[in-house]
Amino acid sequence: MRSRLITCDRDWTVLTINGVSSKPIYLSYNDIEQVRIGYYTESKLFFKKTSEKIEIYARGMKKPIILTKPMDWEHFDQYKQEVAKFARDNKIKFSNHD
Repeated sequence: MRSRLITCDRDWTVLTINGVSSKPIYLSYNDIEQVRIGYYTESKLFFKKTSEKIEIYARGMKKPIILTKPMDWEHFDQYKQEVAKFARDNKIKFSNHD
């Protein structure tokens, strides 16, 4: 069984992000500046493929943490719902580009 890319703790104050690097990243709601859910287009030799992504902007990080649908097709919609709830509950700036 494959581990989840994003998990929330029981009280919805910490996100754990796996799969981005060798170690899990733990981000409390205070560490997160913004969350965006949107689309990205990947260009390959003769075609373009559009997919969904989740971007998490954290304090102290130069680049956002980006999770894409091809990373985990099976659970991606659930990740979007959980991250949206996490952002709303903790008053984090959130944008959804559906």
